[in-house]
Amino acid sequence: MDREETLRRAEKLLRQGRLDAAIAEYARILEEQPKDWATANLLGDLYVRAGQIDQAVAQYARIAEHFAREGFVAKASALYKKIVKIHPDDDKAMLRTAELSVQQGLTADARLQIQALFQQRLRRGAAAAAADAAMAYAAVDPADPAGRFEAARMFADLGDTAGAAAQLRAAGETLLEAGKTADAARCWRAAVDYHPADAGARDQLVKALIDAGDPDAARDAAQSGEQWRAVAAGLARGGREREALDALERALAADPGDLEARVHLARSAMAQHDLARARDVLDPVAASADPLVQFALAEVQFRSGDFASGRSALRRCLASRDDLAAPGIELGCAIGPGAPEIGFAVVETVISFAEAGGDTDLALNALERFLAAVPGHVAALEALIDACGQTFYENQRYRAQVQLADVHLALGNYERARLLSEQLIAARPDDPSHVQRLGRAMAGLGFADSESEARSRVQRITAPGDFAAVKAPPALLVEDVSEADAPVEAAAWAIPARAEAGAIITPPADVGVEKEPPSGRGEGAAAVPEDAAPRPPVAEKTQPEREVFEIDLSGELDDLLSQIAEPAGAPAAPPPAQPHPGGLDGFFEDLREERGRDLEGMGAALAYDQASEHFNRGDIAAAAACLRTAARDPLFRFRAASMLARIARDEQRLGEAIEWLERAAQAPAPTVEALHGLLYELADILESSGEDARALAVFIELLAAAPDYRDVADRVASLSRRQAGPVGPEEGRP
Repeated sequence: MDREETLRRAEKLLRQGRLDAAIAEYARILEEQPKDWATANLLGDLYVRAGQIDQAVAQYARIAEHFAREGFVAKASALYKKIVKIHPDDDKAMLRTAELSVQQGLTADARLQIQALFQQRLRRGAAAAAADAAMAYAAVDPADPAGRFEAARMFADLGDTAGAAAQLRAAGETLLEAGKTADAARCWRAAVDYHPADAGARDQLVKALIDAGDPDAARDAAQSGEQWRAVAAGLARGGREREALDALERALAADPGDLEARVHLARSAMAQHDLARARDVLDPVAASADPLVQFALAEVQFRSGDFASGRSALRRCLASRDDLAAPGIELGCAIGPGAPEIGFAVVETVISFAEAGGDTDLALNALERFLAAVPGHVAALEALIDACGQTFYENQRYRAQVQLADVHLALGNYERARLLSEQLIAARPDDPSHVQRLGRAMAGLGFADSESEARSRVQRITAPGDFAAVKAPPALLVEDVSEADAPVEAAAWAIPARAEAGAIITPPADVGVEKEPPSGRGEGAAAVPEDAAPRPPVAEKTQPEREVFEIDLSGELDDLLSQIAEPAGAPAAPPPAQPHPGGLDGFFEDLREERGRDLEGMGAALAYDQASEHFNRGDIAAAAACLRTAARDPLFRFRAASMLARIARDEQRLGEAIEWLERAAQAPAPTVEALHGLLYELADILESSGEDARALAVFIELLAAAPDYRDVADRVASLSRRQAGPVGPEEGRP
């Protein structure tokens, strides 16, 4: 076909007014050359002049899609608008025009097209197609709440309340991300009004109202068990405990199978000392194997005084979930101040579980936290001494013995105080406070000259020739009996006789000490006061063959051995001990000089122990000085710096408290729980000091390590909102 000739013929036909014939000629050209877009556009215009609208639409649409594929979006959009103009009911052309407008960033034009499409379909009664148009309207810019609002209105016009609620719920989420909580709450409230069964919108509404501090409005919106639990938590934070319990009752009524709500209600009732209500709540699920249910049952049984059942239930919980050990400790510490024996029964169960698993750190942490909550609890102190059986915990054991001795003195248990004081003197003969304790114990036991009696006993305990008395074996530093086996009256502490030194030490061969029969040394043993309990006779040694212990005693050992070494032959009784010419103070001064154990040489361990002594006497300044010395040693830095921070905090020196807590955080912590507690305290003080950004950073670090620790999640949320800045005037109104 000759294209040029055909075009001239088509143009001539047009001039003659023969439109149909001209269209036929142009159609022949497109059949041969379908990509002749100029001719195709001309043919479309001729179809319009001839009233053949469908053929015109087909030509324009074909050309528009070609332009769209080639990237000429504006030209494609113009052609589709031409189609909409000649054929207003063409849904496809209207929707395609809107899509091309979005590609050009013309969202307003796109929405106008979709609104027209929606109204057109609505007039035709095509509800499903109209709903698709409403969805398309929201999809023009999903992050634009205004578009969501209009889409919700479209769904409402269709009678689709669920669709309207979904759009409003999405709009609320967008506003919440932008920090506009009040506007978001209004969206969710409108969503619930449109469609009361929209649980997602109701959940978000309740949470937003509680976060905004309006639990009453949240209570009006709550329906599900989870929502009522959230309301209860909000009421409890506001100190409205009784209303919180009622909300928990509503949560349980909404979902009787909600074990979490049931446990929460039971524990809240127990916190209000309503054990009957707690028991009624838990009875229907008493057979449940859920550890949280069993934990709540254990708490009811402990608080009711049924220790055996409480221990059994708590052991079952710990056996199935060892992470309940920490809540168990917290429970014991919470009960302890009001009911010490119940609290200790809980903590003791956790301790038994920890010791059975070889977790001594957990056991010690439980005891120390309980003693912080219930200072001076005798059974807890005895358990702490017993748990510190390893050398690594010697300092903790020593401090516990000091505290126990002071408690016995305060309670009038003078015989037990005497035993502990003598053990402490044997362990730390250079600490005069132990002598003072012994003197008070002797006075309480009725000795007229208690100071003289104490001095006499100290001289016997620390006699240079009796190594067993100078360095008491570890077993003598702890009352190594369980509470169940201990007699009512503690047995008197027997000071080892001089003849026992051979059983503890075997002198080196080159010292020249001959093995002598023990019977000749018995008369030289230190005298025992008449009031002391009778001692069992020392078993006579028949053979020199015995177990040998190798002990490094540094330079002092040679002096001690030289004093007990005697020439062969009949042993002679040692001379009786003579009072020191300088009195007790002079005796201790000589003892310190002989052993070189002055304050500077004792190091961080002794400094930390002395700090405890100063605390017991109420001398905070002296305790702080010792703690600063102990904090120089990395081994003691965590505890010492933590205590210094608390001293500074109590004296309102928050800047110094923050500095000490930061130093403690850089040192190795004795337990993970101790580190979590320190980080929480640091963040809390930072927030109190107005350093919200630093407090938020510490809380976030703690949240990453322990998501369920205390209220750290709420503190992060609160500080995050505060950092985001105040809400606008519109956001403040519900």
